[in-house]
Amino acid sequence: MRELVAGRANVMAKLEKPSVVDCLAEIVELSDGIMVARGDLGVEMPPETVPVIQRRILRACRKAGKPVIVATQMLESMIVTPTPTRAEASDVATAIYDGSDAVMLSAESASGQFPLEAVRFMDRIIAEVEQDPHYRQTIDAAHPDAEPTLSDAICCALRRAGSLLKIAVAVTYTSSGHTSVRAARERPASPILSLSPSRTVARRMSLVWGVHSIITHELHDLADVVANAGRIALEEGFAKRGEVIAITAGTPFGVAGNTNLMQLAVL
Repeated sequence: MRELVAGRANVMAKLEKPSVVDCLAEIVELSDGIMVARGDLGVEMPPETVPVIQRRILRACRKAGKPVIVATQMLESMIVTPTPTRAEASDVATAIYDGSDAVMLSAESASGQFPLEAVRFMDRIIAEVEQDPHYRQTIDAAHPDAEPTLSDAICCALRRAGSLLKIAVAVTYTSSGHTSVRAARERPASPILSLSPSRTVARRMSLVWGVHSIITHELHDLADVVANAGRIALEEGFAKRGEVIAITAGTPFGVAGNTNLMQLAVL
């Protein structure tokens, strides 16, 4: 698959067979992202086992720092009705509490009678969960150990700084997307503003937990990096003047996979 794609797209594995459980770690390692296809899993295995498998997949993806989508039959009744059932709302909420990067509608928005309403309801459920203090506690309790790398050390510091200070937004400069993905793995309390000169990378980052992705120009010194981060944070509504933002980047600038600095700045 990677030979065919030749770097033009990421490779996402759609998990729909019971056999994935036996080689889950290997599939996650080989993939850029994972989709939990619950409808197919429910056909291939007893329905009562699907929630357990879903949670196991989400934990494996969080540990590896790979984005994961929970999909199919999330608001199934909204194919023909303008509101979801309480059980469906709880299903979406459970995926968010368990740390899913994204939740996905299928027939509800592809061929259903109420596509806009389905998207609005899903968005409302996500927002409600993320405002729950217990959600933050659950996310923090499932925090995986960092790997002994420069980028993980910086991203750990980013998360720790956010717990000590009221950081409005974490700004990540990334050429490949790696820094933004590793920052998201830490699940910081602040949103992540991912800045990349690559349109392709910026689009891919839109899937990742907590990431708002923006295309920016190449920068070549720290002063420009800080000024550009502050300007975009203000323009995008993530911060106000007088607030603190955290900025991660790598020197020399423009080199992929070289995150080695974090700076705190007051706007």
